[in-house]
Amino acid sequence: MAIQQITQIPEVRDTIVMLRQLSADEQVRQEAYYREKRLHDEATALGNARREGKAELREEKISQMRKLGFTEEQIQAVWG
Repeated sequence: MAIQQITQIPEVRDTIVMLRQLSADEQVRQEAYYREKRLHDEATALGNARREGKAELREEKISQMRKLGFTEEQIQAVWG
């Protein structure tokens, strides 16, 4: 309530009122929760896919190094 009383900008006051009304609506809050959860799940899936891709690329490169005759010590020095 304090921000709404302090601001002199009508658009900001109107937005605050609208946000309070929306947050009082259980269905709107639930939809927002599920949207946030979906975005989080998508970000997690993308991160996992990136890690898997990097691991596959690493294994590919190590395999190529072995085919080229690199020793295990040399491979370990490169990939640790």
